[in-house]
Amino acid sequence: MIFLEVVIDWKWTIFHILGGLGIFLFGINMMGESLKKIAGKKLKIILEKTTNTPVKGIFVGIIVTGLIQSSSGTTVLVVGLVRAGLMTLPQAVGVIFGANIGTTITSVLIGLKISAYALPIMFVGSSLIFFFQRKKIKDIGRTILGFGMLFFGLEIMGDALKQLVKLPEFASMLLSVAHYPILGVLVGFATTILVQSSSATIGLLQQLYTTGGIPLIGAVAIVLGDNIGTTITSIIASIGAPSAAKRSAAIHVLFNTIGTIIFFILIKPYTALVAFISEGVFGVDYLTDRMTVSVAHVLFNVITVLILIWFVKQMVWLVTKLIPSKNEVQIDDIVLDETLLKRSSVLALENTKKAIINMGNVARAMFEYTYDYSFENNHKNFEMGMQCEEIIDGLDDKIHNFLVRIGAGDLGKYEMTEMAKQIDTISDLERIGDHLTNLIEFFEERYTQKIDLHPEAKADLIDLYTLLRKTLHQALQAFETHDIDIATEVNVRENELDKLVKKYRKNHITRINDKTCSETEAGFYVDILSNMERIGDHCNNMVVNVLSESYTHDDNFF
Repeated sequence: MIFLEVVIDWKWTIFHILGGLGIFLFGINMMGESLKKIAGKKLKIILEKTTNTPVKGIFVGIIVTGLIQSSSGTTVLVVGLVRAGLMTLPQAVGVIFGANIGTTITSVLIGLKISAYALPIMFVGSSLIFFFQRKKIKDIGRTILGFGMLFFGLEIMGDALKQLVKLPEFASMLLSVAHYPILGVLVGFATTILVQSSSATIGLLQQLYTTGGIPLIGAVAIVLGDNIGTTITSIIASIGAPSAAKRSAAIHVLFNTIGTIIFFILIKPYTALVAFISEGVFGVDYLTDRMTVSVAHVLFNVITVLILIWFVKQMVWLVTKLIPSKNEVQIDDIVLDETLLKRSSVLALENTKKAIINMGNVARAMFEYTYDYSFENNHKNFEMGMQCEEIIDGLDDKIHNFLVRIGAGDLGKYEMTEMAKQIDTISDLERIGDHLTNLIEFFEERYTQKIDLHPEAKADLIDLYTLLRKTLHQALQAFETHDIDIATEVNVRENELDKLVKKYRKNHITRINDKTCSETEAGFYVDILSNMERIGDHCNNMVVNVLSESYTHDDNFF
C-alpha cells in the first residue's frame, strides 16, 4: 500500500478529537442520568417484581437497559437488589442477560445516521430545559439534549479521525489489529475500563470504522474486548458486598467472558456472517458503514444469550462454588410466590411467614455484629452490621407490599388478623434494625473521638446485651412456633429489662456526679441505653401478638 505525504493540522485534529469525545461522553452520561430521574424508583420496582423467571428477566433487562442506556447501570441496580435481599441470584441472571442485549440499542441508534439531525435535536432539548419550569419536562429536555450531544460529539470526532487515518503509521497500527485480533480484544477491554461504558466505546469504534481505516475483523475483535471491559463497573459495585451480590457480578463477568471466548475462536466465520447480514439485510457498505459494527455488537449479545440461557443453573452453581460465603449473613432464597395470592390467602400468609423468619435471622445476625463492634473497633463488624440494616429495610418493603396485596383479596377474620400481626412483626423487626444501626453509629463516633468506656458502664452493657440477645432469640422463636410459654417469658422479662435500664442509668448519673466519666461519654451512654430499651420494647410487641388471639393494636396497618 502506497501512502501519499499528508500534512495534518495537529492542533485542530487533537482539539476536535478531545472536544468531540468530551461532548460525546457528556451527552451519553446526561441522557442516562436524566432517563434514570424520569423513571425514578420504578426501575427497581420493575426489576424486583417482574423477574421471577429467567426469560422474564431477560425482557426486563432489555427494557431497563434501553431506558437508562447502560448495561453497567442495570447490573449495578441488580447487584444492589441482590445485596438487599430483594432479588435472588437466579432472578438476577436473567436481568444481566437482558442487559447485555439492551446495551446494543445505543449502537443501533448510532448506526441509523441520526448525526445529521444532532443540532436541531439539541435545540429541542435546550428549549425544554430553559423555557419550562416543571422538573419532569426539564429532565426530558436533558435527555433529548444529551441524545443530540452524543451524535454531535461523534460527528466532530469523526472529522478529526479521518485526518488521522491518512497517516501511514496510524493506518498500519489499525491494520495490525486485523493480523492479530487478540490486540483488538485487549484494546476494546482497556478502552471500556477507561471510559466505563461499552456504549461509549462502541460509538467511538463506529466512528473510527467509517473512515475505512480499520478492517472488519479488527472491529469485531474490539467489540469482543468491549464486552469484557464493561463488567468492571459491576465488579466495583460488588466490592464489600455480601457473597450473593458478588456472585451477581461474577455472572456478568462469566457471561461476557464465555461469549468472547466462543466468538474469538470463531472470529473469521463470525466476521463473514456480520458482513453478509450488513450487506444482504441492511444493504450497506459493510467495509465502512457504522451499522456493521452495530450488527457485530447485537449478534454477539443475542447469540450468547441464546446459548447460555440453557446453562443458568450451571452458572449459578459455578459462581456459588467460586465465591463461597464467609462469616456473613445468610439470606435464604425465600421467594414470595405471586400465584398464591389468587390460589390461597392461607398459603400466601404462610409464605410471608417464612420470609419474616428470614428477616428475623438477619436481625439476629445484626445484633451479634453490633455487640462485637460495641467492644472492639473492627471495621468488618461495622460493615456487616450496616449491610444487615440494608437487607432488613429491603425485606420490610418487599414483605409489606406483598401483605397489602393479600389484604386486597377476600379474607376471612382469621386471615385478616394474621396479616395484621405479620405487618406489625416486620415493622418491629425494621425498628430493631434502626436501633441497632443507632448503636453501631454511636460506637463508631466513640472510636473516632477516642472516648473510653468506663469499666462499670461496659459491664452494665454486657449484662443488657446478654438479656436482649435471649429476648430477641425467644421473640423470634415464639413468632415461628407460636409457643405461648416462650412468649409469656419474653413478656414478663420486659419489666426486668426496664428496671435494669433505670438502674444502669442511675449508676451512670452517679459516675457523672463523682467525675469518674467524661461529659462526652455521658451523652453517648444515655443514648445507648435508650436504644437498647427500645429494642426490648419491640421484642415485647412481637410476643404480644403471639399471646393474643385477636389483633390488639389500634394502629391502622395499611
